Amino acid sequence: MSISYNSLSGIQGDPLSYISELATSGKKGLDSSSVSTRIIILLAFIVIMILYYVLFSSLGNSGGGGGGGGGGSSGSSLESGGKRTLEIILWSIFVILLIINGFQYFFNVNVTASIKDIFTDKPKVDVTVQEPPEENVVPELKIEKEVYNIPDNRFTYEDAKAVCQAYGGDLATYSQVESTYNKGGEWCNYGWSDDQMALFPTQQKTWEKLQTIDGHKNDCGRPGVNGGRIANPNARFGVNCYGYKPIITGAEQNAMQNTPIYPTSMKDIKLQKKLDYWKKRVPEILLSPFNHNSWSIIG
Repeated sequence: MSISYNSLSGIQGDPLSYISELATSGKKGLDSSSVSTRIIILLAFIVIMILYYVLFSSLGNSGGGGGGGGGGSSGSSLESGGKRTLEIILWSIFVILLIINGFQYFFNVNVTASIKDIFTDKPKVDVTVQEPPEENVVPELKIEKEVYNIPDNRFTYEDAKAVCQAYGGDLATYSQVESTYNKGGEWCNYGWSDDQMALFPTQQKTWEKLQTIDGHKNDCGRPGVNGGRIANPNARFGVNCYGYKPIITGAEQNAMQNTPIYPTSMKDIKLQKKLDYWKKRVPEILLSPFNHNSWSIIG
């Protein structure tokens, strides 16, 4: 295997020119943190190579002098065997270090090893592999693309396009919203859609139910797809996106179960405030007994 400075450092061309580019400007998009890590690994590799060269040279020199006689030959043989064992251990450590640093250098995978119970009959070697963290993205239901609505009337038309792109989708078209309506989809708020339209679908059953609730008959339009093209792109609406819908969160689950299908009117808000007021004062209210002898009908 051919090992060169360029293959070890990952730097193509003249290293001095490369460092000069890195120091003077970042116009070429050089990742300074990645480069500094590569340089540190390269320097560590060079230092280890020098240490191994010095160590093996000293082992070779120390083995040069020989003793006389049979005892000297036996001692020399034992010494040679010990040096060979030490050499094998050192080379093994070097190969392990090379593999670990290679994983970290080329694949950005951090491999750490630790030895436990080394002085017992059963030493243990623990190897931990730490892979680079995945990109932080919103979990999606990657089964079928669909139209999904983002409520809260605070988005302009340009904002809406950017929001859908942030979710990995696009603004829904009229036909896509209509297809969603035909499949049973509905939400009672306008959402920016493609071609600068603000749309929302309402099901027949929901509309019929609203006709029985005083003050909410016209809250969700009529059955079908409501809305149309909006001349002012700076008007504030929700958003209708088309793409893979994100997985539901706990807050969204709670809202789906507890939020009514129609908007809250001023009359509803006043009633809720009155309910909250008296709920706090229930302990202060005294009740009458069922009669002079019993508290309630059950005794």
